[in-house]
Amino acid sequence: MRSRTRFLAALAAIVAVATGFTVAPAAAGHEPHAASLCSALPLAGQNTFGLTTLAQGGSAARGEPGAMGNQAAFVATPKGAKSTGVVTVPVHFHVLRAGLSYEQGNVKQSTVKRQMDVLNRAFAGGYGGAAMPYQFVLASLDYTTNPEWFTMSYGSPAEREAKAALHRGGAGALNIYSGTAGANLGWATWPWMQKEHPELDGIVIDFDSMPGGNIEGFNLGHTATHEAGHWVGLYHTFQGGCSNSGDGVEDTPREFVPTSGCPEGKDTCTRDPGLDPIHNYMDYSTDPCYSEFSQGQVDRAVGFFTQYRT
Repeated sequence: MRSRTRFLAALAAIVAVATGFTVAPAAAGHEPHAASLCSALPLAGQNTFGLTTLAQGGSAARGEPGAMGNQAAFVATPKGAKSTGVVTVPVHFHVLRAGLSYEQGNVKQSTVKRQMDVLNRAFAGGYGGAAMPYQFVLASLDYTTNPEWFTMSYGSPAEREAKAALHRGGAGALNIYSGTAGANLGWATWPWMQKEHPELDGIVIDFDSMPGGNIEGFNLGHTATHEAGHWVGLYHTFQGGCSNSGDGVEDTPREFVPTSGCPEGKDTCTRDPGLDPIHNYMDYSTDPCYSEFSQGQVDRAVGFFTQYRT
């Protein structure tokens, strides 16, 4: 997920240079739910700066300070799995709201449909890049009025309560929860988590990040694309920085720090071939900048889906 505050982005950038941990840019102009730097992710280990980082059992976060910077968390791509055609993924969409106005998260069914269309087009390669074999089909849609669930943050009692009550389907079904996503734009669980905590499996997105939302630069629906990428096993493109392991994908150029905006020509690993993959869905670029998965990411996703979700 992505942090919503310019303060976090500036401080995190300094820490990234000092420690090699990756950080996220702010969603410009949208700062209503700022969280402290040390409290955003409660379930993982900390580096010497006190920034929470993700361990293997944690969630994949869009914009979290230190997210996926922990090399101990690296999980290699499964070998040998091949795509055997289109895989239908049932989606159970849970709209969490505080009331009946849009500002309280009460998104229209038509907005949910538009979000599904964006997700499917992105995964099919419709904006560019390689096509994933997954087709997302809306299997159910429910609305729950609960202010605490609507504002739940990662790892909170509210998250556990909401998911325990609403989660549907098995390992191969995607549960999407829309709310404020705490201080961020969204988060996801890894495929290798679902056996231990199946009730927590899924992704959470800010309702305002859906198509037509109010977060400038982040309202085309690609927060869901990014988080669904984590859900099928993809790391951030800046995972591992300029190290040999990188994000575990050979055809995504190495990237030392995440992208803010859409800066063409950005190159933070100058000794490695290729410019930073700013158009890749697994970077932190703005939604209009996103357009692609790589073929290597497709292969990695197929490996993890076959191993954990089939």
